[in-house]
Amino acid sequence: MAVAFGSYAVDESDIIDCRVYLGCTKEVSSFELLVQNSNGKYSPGGSKPLSVGLEGYVKIGRSSSPPQIINGRIESLKYVGKPTENYLRINGRCLGERLFRRVFTGTFLNQKGENIVKYLLDNYVGLSHVRDGTELVENTDTTYTKLDFENTPVYDIIKQIADSADKQGVIGFDFRVAPDGKFEFFPRNSKTSSVSLSEVIEEYEYRKDIHTIRNKVWVYGVSGATMPRNRDRWTETTTSMWQVISSNTSISLVSSNPTPAVGSYCIKVYRGTGDVPTLVRVRCNFKDEDGSALILRVKGQEKLKFQIRNISGKSYAVYIYLLAPDTSNYFIYHPYFMSSGSEWVNADIPLGEDNEYNASNPNGVWDKVGNANWKDLRAIDFEWGELPTQETWLAVDGLHFTEQRFKAVAQDTGSQSAYGLRELVETDEELYNDTECSYRANALLNHLKSPTEHITVKTTVLDYGSTPVLAGDRIYVSLPNEGVAGYYRVESVEYHVDAKTQTLEVTLELGRETPLLADYLYALRSKTDHLSRYKLGR
Repeated sequence: MAVAFGSYAVDESDIIDCRVYLGCTKEVSSFELLVQNSNGKYSPGGSKPLSVGLEGYVKIGRSSSPPQIINGRIESLKYVGKPTENYLRINGRCLGERLFRRVFTGTFLNQKGENIVKYLLDNYVGLSHVRDGTELVENTDTTYTKLDFENTPVYDIIKQIADSADKQGVIGFDFRVAPDGKFEFFPRNSKTSSVSLSEVIEEYEYRKDIHTIRNKVWVYGVSGATMPRNRDRWTETTTSMWQVISSNTSISLVSSNPTPAVGSYCIKVYRGTGDVPTLVRVRCNFKDEDGSALILRVKGQEKLKFQIRNISGKSYAVYIYLLAPDTSNYFIYHPYFMSSGSEWVNADIPLGEDNEYNASNPNGVWDKVGNANWKDLRAIDFEWGELPTQETWLAVDGLHFTEQRFKAVAQDTGSQSAYGLRELVETDEELYNDTECSYRANALLNHLKSPTEHITVKTTVLDYGSTPVLAGDRIYVSLPNEGVAGYYRVESVEYHVDAKTQTLEVTLELGRETPLLADYLYALRSKTDHLSRYKLGR
């Protein structure tokens, strides 16, 4: 092996222990050396005074001209002394540590992923990304419509691009600083190591992991949707949604008397004469598009809209309750006055905490009762008073909420049966309708519904020649006893030289997971329509 920092070479005979750890994307590479420091050779004032900040390299191999494994910078020096022995522990990271030095404030508009990465490298990092005239930051198929950043670490931005950009329909790029100090940015699993592990694996550990499994995925897009989507579905049926709360009251779905305000039907509530109680109350339980129970979440810009009509001979004060989530915890709207025999009246009521009535907000329109929660709305009640000797008719149509997020859910019952229900919720501001949310949900589900595989491989007889195994490579592994054979992604590599035993141990951490396919592959559209995928970042 060979080690040098600045203009000083570390004598091989002084090296006691050396570890080089190669990381990729999630972490940068690092090194640690323990060397003899007899007579203060490497101390300040010594013949080879090392100091923090010096750049250098570590070469490790089995030949007389070993390949370079890392190009890095000394970040820590620790001097250890005993009566008859003196040592120096040297720690540092590869030149990728420059990614963590700077922050970026600015906006990228309509920029390809690779152009953003190059701009940051050239202007904020100072790492070369060209080798022998070849560009090492490979092209993506993703154009970012708008990305806004304020004091954001450069590393975080590049990782965001790596995690979200796609190439030929597969999402995910890796990046690393190669042993020669060049920055590489490439599609995940696109680089294959030429090193063979056949007959050299001395110890391994194979494991499957279900921690990351998610088999029911909810994806929310931008706000702007209505619930229900067609704005009228809740008043086009009474099945399992509408229920009578007061006695001597009935609900019917009618197409005339009155004529519906929207669609083909409206909800008509009738209460005949009789004894007390004098309050008429009906409830609409919120249902999703598939008929399942629905919880509405209000963040502040949403509105409750409906049309209401009094077809009786008397005026009413109609109270509106939002169960949040039940009859002990709710919001009540100030009376909605209905004159007798009126035409359809449009209701347009703002929602959210900013519209609650209290001492500091006397213009609020909702009274809060109990521990009502705007993010847990389950049903709406309509209530009005009447004398027991009078009949009453009231009609409701077009009941819906505005400014809801577009959404979709995807699930895999087989995975749920095998591993239990495991849910994931993601909000993506670039999704502009339910269909796009569905594509994204299916892509995530396919990526996350199965266990991940991991292998730790150790060997002291691996001869990689002049091409060491690097993190981000993929390498072929065969474990006959476990029935495992195939390519696995190298998540990290550790090269460990023990001078005392004269051994070089290589430890590989390998992983394999289902590729995350780009959302548009689930759209079943012509591939030529998606030569460049556009993303909106916020």
